[in-house]
Amino acid sequence: MKLQAQDQKTFITPEHGGRLPFIRITRAVLENFKNVEYGEIDFRCGKYFVPYGSASDILGLYGQNGSGKTAFIDALYILKELMRGNKVPDLFSECIAKGKKFSRLTFVFELQYEDGRVRKAQYVFCLAPEEITSAGDRLETSADYAAVPASRYRVRVFDEVLSMSGPFHGSDQRMNPVIDITGDEMPFGPKSRHKFLIGPDKTNQKTIQLQVNKQLASERSQSFIFMPETLKTLTDYGYSEYLQVILELNYYGLNYFFVVNTRSSGLIRLNLALLLHTPRGSFPIKTDRPTIMPDNTYKDVSNYISKVNLVIQKLIPGLTIELHTIAQPIMEDGSTGKMIDIMAIRNGKTRMPLRDESDGIRRMISLLSLLTAAYNDPSFTLAIDEFDAGIFEYIFGELLEMFEDKGMGQLIFTSHNLRPLEVIKKYYLYFTSTDPKDRYVQLKSIARTNNMRNVYFRQIESGDEERVYNPTQRKEIEKAFREAME
Repeated sequence: MKLQAQDQKTFITPEHGGRLPFIRITRAVLENFKNVEYGEIDFRCGKYFVPYGSASDILGLYGQNGSGKTAFIDALYILKELMRGNKVPDLFSECIAKGKKFSRLTFVFELQYEDGRVRKAQYVFCLAPEEITSAGDRLETSADYAAVPASRYRVRVFDEVLSMSGPFHGSDQRMNPVIDITGDEMPFGPKSRHKFLIGPDKTNQKTIQLQVNKQLASERSQSFIFMPETLKTLTDYGYSEYLQVILELNYYGLNYFFVVNTRSSGLIRLNLALLLHTPRGSFPIKTDRPTIMPDNTYKDVSNYISKVNLVIQKLIPGLTIELHTIAQPIMEDGSTGKMIDIMAIRNGKTRMPLRDESDGIRRMISLLSLLTAAYNDPSFTLAIDEFDAGIFEYIFGELLEMFEDKGMGQLIFTSHNLRPLEVIKKYYLYFTSTDPKDRYVQLKSIARTNNMRNVYFRQIESGDEERVYNPTQRKEIEKAFREAME
């Protein structure tokens, strides 16, 4: 993981930026989240040590509709927003399981450094719905959810615990809390870590500021640990090894952790916008009409387009895309901007607006820069819900096989297309079960020569070992179709 010069939110110093680790998610636990009472996934890289920068890590999640696949991607999205210091969008207030007061999410990370050191961090937090009492309570929602109706509830983030293990301050430490806000300790527990994070505080200024931050985080649906105000307060005291890990996780969330969900894909299917996901952020480009953007955004998007064209020509021979400038309007701040449309060019001749291309091509274009980054960077984590949507089955299989063989980063995806079961290794695959108390499982007793696609079908039909499918009755379905027309 390298420090990117253009970042403005980071609190990492240039010296620290030269020795950042690469980071992987190694374990995830969901409790009372949507339709998952309890679900646990141990990533391949969490079970077997991955030497620094040497191999990719893949997680493919399969199961029938409504069985917990999107729940897992939504949990990752919330994690990403919290690690970035952002607000959790209000719509996630509906993610707490029915009849439960709150959800608890747990994520474990492994941080590998070039000098061979390995540290682990565990981040636990709870979510609960909280009714919005006035219009002034609402903050702006994330760009990914701009088209979603407003909610009457917001998300309260509470009981955060960040624990760490590995070499710290000259000794190898077991997994223990570094910041724990589940109790009443001021400004957080355990007190033994205060000296490393806030130092002597005779005037109580830091303690008071951190208490204010805790209240603000609760009101804003943010993480107290990763909110910019907390990071600034802690860095004002000075660097400790615990703070280094907190800043590294925040930096990873800002620049190397991306989640593409079905809501952002919905804008593409409706032909309203194309979300260009780049390391500089996600840029929504309107496809139903021209888009106006500042010059600096135009430069970022132009750079993205040139890189995407290198890959897209190999996946879809003869196709390239380009920005067509329609006008140069004056922006609100008085600067010059660009009014643009995205054009698709076939074989260097035929030009048409990208909106006239298929959903699959537009979605592929929106993903390519992130897939390229995940393929080349060992610290990049990319999660995609319904990765196969609109993508030709053979190309889908080729992309995953290529990522497994030569990729460097971490790729997490859900899919209905079973082609990956034939091309990637079985230990990269999890399946949703019919038991909400044990939602994510791996199939047992699989020989090396078994075709996982055939094994999965046999498991659906037999129901032996883990139940991975709620059976449907063909005759009942046929009857329902007939009755629907009566």
